[in-house]
Amino acid sequence: MQLAVLTGAVSLAGCVRREIEVTTTPPGAILTLNGREVGRTPARIQFTFDGTYDVRLRLQGYESVAGSGTTDMPAWDFMGADLVAEVLPAKLHRLERWHFDLVPDADANAGVLDRARAARRSVESMPAVAPDAPAPRPVATPEAR
Repeated sequence: MQLAVLTGAVSLAGCVRREIEVTTTPPGAILTLNGREVGRTPARIQFTFDGTYDVRLRLQGYESVAGSGTTDMPAWDFMGADLVAEVLPAKLHRLERWHFDLVPDADANAGVLDRARAARRSVESMPAVAPDAPAPRPVATPEAR
């Protein structure tokens, strides 16, 4: 009888859900946590253990971020209390929020401007075609066999 009551209580038990939400301004950065690529921001990742996580963010045109994020254990998640929290008939949810502001990469913008200027010089240096000139003849290419 006692075993049936215990089994019933455990089956009705709630669960503890732990998540980290990582957002960036602007969104869309590739997120890597502890060396594992987990997706693009904004992202929600479930975690099991509290502590410090290695965070890396990459987005084209912005400086890469190499930093860390920390999760702090609430009182109901300490050893002993966590066992009680796991068997309570309630669903406990923890959401840690980390936000990072990405800084535009000055070198990336300079590279775009340099390429644009080079393209303009290239176009300006092309010989002008007379408006009444015949269209160029197509060039035959051998068929691949």
